Amino acid sequence: MDPDKLQQLGLSRNEAKIYLALLEMGETQAGRLSKKTQINRTTTYDAIERLIEKGLIAYQLQAGRKVFRPCEPEKLMENINEQERAAKEIIPELRDLYTKVKEQEESHIHKGRKGIKSILQDILKCKEYIAFGSSGRFLETMKHDFMAFQRRKKELNIKARVILNKSARRSETVSFAYTQFHYIPDSNVTPTSTFVYGVKSAIIIWGENPVAIVINSKAVAKSHRSYFELLWKQARR
Repeated sequence: MDPDKLQQLGLSRNEAKIYLALLEMGETQAGRLSKKTQINRTTTYDAIERLIEKGLIAYQLQAGRKVFRPCEPEKLMENINEQERAAKEIIPELRDLYTKVKEQEESHIHKGRKGIKSILQDILKCKEYIAFGSSGRFLETMKHDFMAFQRRKKELNIKARVILNKSARRSETVSFAYTQFHYIPDSNVTPTSTFVYGVKSAIIIWGENPVAIVINSKAVAKSHRSYFELLWKQARR
């Protein structure tokens, strides 16, 4: 038999060669196993010890020397079943660790109208969002996608609070958006829009080909929300 087949069952190559040799020989001493498998004696002893731990080899003393014999091959299946039971016990803990890692900060870059549209669709999965920053380019750049977003937002009863510059008070953006607005002086407006929804913050740089950075981080979202609330209190209706 090819030792590679036993390696698929969790044995090292040396362990597989020694176990197969022992099955052929019935019982023997370590020196003869070493010669048959052409594995040096020290490595042979190490592999034998591991096979004994796995229940695949047993030994008895004869004239003060250890004589090894193979155990039934079904022990391989028992070992696999034990590993499966152990895996089922620890997987929930590993899943928790994996989830915590996934919850750590991540950032992704979205480009173009399609990229921004994907962010808008992601926002629609939340019950509410806040936004602040430059406003004039949202409708201008996204056009019918902006209108579709606003209609869908209304259908889903998504709450929104947005801080705009004063000059946008009578703009179409305000007219068509189902949103609560507060206004700040034009001098305080940034060249970007920041949307905060769930644990995500989307920072959009408007232009002919807009670019957005979406940050998935509770800490960053909390920071942006704190800044927004400060502005919201100072801004006028």
